Amino acid sequence: MTKNDEIIYQTTITENDEQKELEFREIDNIQNQKSIHGLYPYRGKMSPKDARQIIKQLPHEGTLLDPFCGSGTIVYEAQKWGLESIGVDRNPLAATVAKAKTTPIENKEKIIHEVKDIVKEAKALDSPKKMNEWPRKYFHEKTASQIMRVYNFFDQMNDYQKGAFYGAIALAARGCNHYKWSSNSTGKNITPHKEINFYEKLLYKVKKHLPYVSKNDISKIYERDTKNITDFVPKESVDYIYSSPPYFDALDYTSYYARIIYEIENRSRGQIRDDLIQNYSTYEEEMKEVMKVLKNVLKKDGLMIFVVGDKKKGEKLIRGGEFFKNLTDWRPEYIKQRGYGNSASQIWDDINETEREEQLVVWEKSS
Repeated sequence: MTKNDEIIYQTTITENDEQKELEFREIDNIQNQKSIHGLYPYRGKMSPKDARQIIKQLPHEGTLLDPFCGSGTIVYEAQKWGLESIGVDRNPLAATVAKAKTTPIENKEKIIHEVKDIVKEAKALDSPKKMNEWPRKYFHEKTASQIMRVYNFFDQMNDYQKGAFYGAIALAARGCNHYKWSSNSTGKNITPHKEINFYEKLLYKVKKHLPYVSKNDISKIYERDTKNITDFVPKESVDYIYSSPPYFDALDYTSYYARIIYEIENRSRGQIRDDLIQNYSTYEEEMKEVMKVLKNVLKKDGLMIFVVGDKKKGEKLIRGGEFFKNLTDWRPEYIKQRGYGNSASQIWDDINETEREEQLVVWEKSS
């Protein structure tokens, strides 16, 4: 049995009044290049392959909730499988990208033509608004001007076009810095900047990921606080909760490319950051509140699956599974530690000589 075939946990679910085994397997390679998930380089997103191998074992008739949906990887994969799915994230950029992935599109050619029209109108603008000083330092002058010209029409864009616009900004920033930045993080400001045609990058993004947009109108994305989830998700209405919650080592989801976009949009990044569950000093208490409301919306025979990582604090390594186990008296049925291969995290672990892993935590409400 190869590592990729290794079953690390099994449980039983009901499908059409029949019992069925649900299996969790090791994932050798989490890279997935040809998909919609490259639309925007959201930091810390779950591997689509990891999400898919669980979701494809679930019955089609259930409802799945991802209470920390980020850029919508799990919600999209559930929607594609045919599950009614709900995603919740308070980060406005994340919610926009998640909507871009999951909002159905019937006429895809129309989407391309609309963007071409926007580019044409953007080029014809006499005096576009100038980009704010902080983000402007990362772009070639002409590229920055093109971004702001297109941004003038942002409110006219649909969800998918907005997501592609964000992705094109990240791609252009990377290009202006001679492609020395990684795909999901910024680096040193490299001058002189390389001139990048933003109009071309936007059309490239729109066309590249458009074929993967689902036609299933069975998903809903909420830009809301998960702690208040019972305000918009009925009690005991969800069959499955599947999520990779915010990293409890206080990963900043408003940094890197996200910060550039927030500064372009003149949003208060500080306020957005303060509203998210990513402050280590308050993380534990906030997550305890979340665990209570998640238990309320899950059906009596429901299943909750969390994929969590480790936290290194000084010389002490805190296992994510143990951390989450102690957040509630609702004890998990199973905690399994596993490694992951061919990922950005593994690359950084090699550089830093660390050996972090992640844990699969499973709660069965019926037990």
